[in-house]
Amino acid sequence: MKFKDKNIRDIIDRLRIHYQLFISNQFIKYYLYDFNIQKHDWLDIEDLISTNKYYEAEGYDLRKLYDQLLTFSSFLLKIKNEILPRMKSEAAFRIRKMSQNNKILYVMTLDNLPENLKIFYDILIELLINVKRAATKLNGENNMLYLKLPYMPEIEKKLNV
Repeated sequence: MKFKDKNIRDIIDRLRIHYQLFISNQFIKYYLYDFNIQKHDWLDIEDLISTNKYYEAEGYDLRKLYDQLLTFSSFLLKIKNEILPRMKSEAAFRIRKMSQNNKILYVMTLDNLPENLKIFYDILIELLINVKRAATKLNGENNMLYLKLPYMPEIEKKLNV
């Protein structure tokens, strides 16, 4: 089901900007590329942050947004539970081999990573709330798609909602 919603468009814009800044960091990029993230997950994430290109012409696909929320929330959980601990455990070893400028940037990246993840979580929670609101408006209280999706509790758990 296609729909248009300016709030959702604005939230996705914020998500896109934060995501692009986040993955442009050389240290984050190194760990993400070295990490086992499935190609279809990358495509889902890229598709989500690029959906505003098609928004004016087509609107958003409700089911697809829920699928992408699941993928993005899984992506963040992997960063939180696997990449961040790895970065911390390798910090001393990696810093010894770096130039002074890169040492500073690496430490800043590591120190800011939890806050960057929090920003992602906040944006995704806001997006989920607004997508649910739009779904309720489209389908009514008794016929909301998210009530029928078997993975909705998984999204909510990953986002701590």
